[in-house]
Order: sequence, then C-alpha cells, then structure tokens
Amino acid sequence: MKSTLMLPTLLVVNSLWITGFGAEAADPASVRRQVHQGRKLFNKATFEGNGRTCLTCHTEKTGALSVKQVNWLDSHDPLFQHDAADVIGGHTFDRVRFNATFLVTIDLPENVRLTGSDARSVVVPRGVPTVFNTPALDPVLMSDGRQPNLQAQALDAYFRHSQITEVPSSDELNDIASFEKTLFSSHSLRQFAAGGAAPELPKAVTASEKRGRLFFTDDNPINGNPIKGRCVHCHGGPMLNATSPGANAIFGIPVGTRFISAFVSEFELGGGTPIRYVFNEGEVNETVLTSTDLGRALITGDPADANAFKISTLWGFKQTAPYMHNSGALDVDQLLDHYQRYFNFVENVAGVPGFGMSDQDKADIKAYIKRM
Repeated sequence: MKSTLMLPTLLVVNSLWITGFGAEAADPASVRRQVHQGRKLFNKATFEGNGRTCLTCHTEKTGALSVKQVNWLDSHDPLFQHDAADVIGGHTFDRVRFNATFLVTIDLPENVRLTGSDARSVVVPRGVPTVFNTPALDPVLMSDGRQPNLQAQALDAYFRHSQITEVPSSDELNDIASFEKTLFSSHSLRQFAAGGAAPELPKAVTASEKRGRLFFTDDNPINGNPIKGRCVHCHGGPMLNATSPGANAIFGIPVGTRFISAFVSEFELGGGTPIRYVFNEGEVNETVLTSTDLGRALITGDPADANAFKISTLWGFKQTAPYMHNSGALDVDQLLDHYQRYFNFVENVAGVPGFGMSDQDKADIKAYIKRM
C-alpha cells in the first residue's frame, strides 16, 4: 500500500518554545506563518523533480526511514528510483528494501584520490538522518558534518535525491528550515530548545535498568573508575551526543568531540565495498587507507578523521531506528551486538582492561536505553 504518512499536526510552533528561532521570535505571527508554509513545502513540494518530497524519506514515525517503512510502500512510490536503486539509475532495489540506504556521491578533497581510478568522487551507501531534535538543537548536520546549515542541506538533498529542475527560493528554504526546527521527540527537548533546562537522564526502575543506567554516567561507583560508564564516553552532554570526561581520561579524546569511530567501517557493519584511498600522494605524509566508508575524512581530507562519524543523540532513540550512518544496525539488538564486539575488541586487542561487554551488560543497556 502506498504511503500517505503526514507529519503530526501537534508539532506546531507555540509561544512556549518559539524562542528556539532566535531573531525570528521578534514576530511570533510571522514565525507561525513561516512554519506553516515550511510544513506544506516539506510534505508536498517536489520542485519539478522526480516526485520525491522531504516527507518521502523523513517520515512521521521516525523522522527518518526504516526498513519496515520502505517495505510498506508499493513499487510505484517516488522513493524507488535514482539513488535508491542498487546502482544509481538502476531498476532493482534490494539495498533500500533491506537496509534503507541511498547512494550518496561525495566529492573527494584535493589531497585524496582513489587507487586505480581518476574519479574525483566516491559513492557510498548512507541512511537517512532523522529530522527529530537535530535541526533545533544540533548545529552539526549529516553523519559526516558536510552541510553548514539547514538551508544548504535541504537544497543539496533536493538536487541530489529529488533531481529538481525548479530551484527553491531562499524564502522557501528558510521556511523549510523553520518547520524542521519544530520537530522534537519529546516535550522536554522542545523546552530545552526554547531556553529551558537541559533534559536529565531518565530514572531507572527495574534492577536491570538501574545497572544499565550506570553505563551512561561518568559519576560511576562501579570499579572506582570511568570504565563501567563507557557508553557516556561518546554520549555525553545535554544532548547525549558528545564525548565526556571518561573518554578524555582513558583515551585522551577532548571533551565535547562530535566525530568518532565506533568501528562501523572497520568491522564492515552493514556490508559495503572496501575502497582504497591515497592521502597526500608523493608527500612525506602519504597515507593509504582502505574502508567501506571513510566518513569525516572524505570531507576534511585528514586521514586522522578516517572512519569517524557524527555522534548521534540518544534522545528519541526508540523512535529513530535504524542506527549508524549506513543503517548497519536495523534495531537495538543489532546495535548492541555491534557494540559488544567493539567493546570486547577494545579490551582484548587494544588492551583496556574491564572495557568488554558481557551478555548481561547488553541486556541491562537494552532495558535502560528504551527509556530515552
């Protein structure tokens, strides 16, 4: 059955959190009109393209696109074309049906090339980032951070994914951005965007949840060190999307870092084709790397950023599957299976005692994370 999903009508700007729009809040009525127009554009505007709208991929249920949502659609939906095909422009769609990923073309930095090829871009499979919470509360856009603002992101998506032939005006892009800033997974995050108190970690009720909660706090009594709280190493700060003192204490990673490798590319989670890259060819610092997706390094040209991706917020976690930049984990079980392998690697191969994840740890984290 073809999707007729619409974004929830309850997400309408009101006086409580209109201040999330900064200078625009000087005229609340104008902001409301802008949000209303942005919502219509988000849902329906195709700009004479291939029929896709923002809503095609950023759906009501997750703000993104899950495998289940893809498979609700019939084969005539605008989603099934172009970069959703197994090869761009092809006529089979196994990848999007099984992984909910699209093919994204990334232009290579000047100092990076592909071995055995003169191509100046690379094509990688990427999932659809959720529009919940991020537009109003996170200035880092896309899993590799390549877009400077919401307007640029929307315009690039229209050209690359919707193949538009009519260019939206700056006012239309501003309207879309304003509407996106009204999309939250919870009331507490709306209040935070409006200048209210930062959301606090949910309380744990069951014994398993209480054990699971310890993984998300640096103030951890177990073992007398930050090892047990290893999930907060990357999911710290008010948005649970930045590195914390624990990561700094153990690995020397600066507090507040937004891009990091969780070994998704290294372990080839979600599959993908390994590609060989050369950085700074012929120079003393020449570096050769092979990866299914180099992530942030494809934007910065710095091999130190290899396989690093944006740390996503955990708020709204249960609403925003699939997970990872390439939808490599379709549900929480697959996600925690990956982290168990990763944490055990850090303990057994990298040599950080106590960093591994037991099956009980995994069950406890699963019990708690559903409260976020």
